[in-house]
Amino acid sequence: MKLTNQAQKTYYKIQLKSREAKNSRFQSLKLISKLLQEINVDFKLDEWSETKWRDNGLRYHTSGGGDYKGYRLQVPEIRLTMITTDSYYSCNTWQYARELEKLIKSKK
Repeated sequence: MKLTNQAQKTYYKIQLKSREAKNSRFQSLKLISKLLQEINVDFKLDEWSETKWRDNGLRYHTSGGGDYKGYRLQVPEIRLTMITTDSYYSCNTWQYARELEKLIKSKK
């Protein structure tokens, strides 16, 4: 399967992240969704927002307010849901990358 240059670059960065290469960065969910579209994988990408709450039941506020905006990418085929506003999203990106790499390899 022939991928566009952008999709190849996205796939390469996913591979680096799955191997936890030094200074590797996880691609945006928008770029990942474009790659999945090219290889005909079913997915759903939504804008997402949520409110964070403190242990005492009050809203958590930052200088930008209490609402956090981001994206949610769901890939039903591998039961994967990534939400950029999750507290541990950035810590788990290498695991997401591994799951995506396995899926992409199976489609090539």
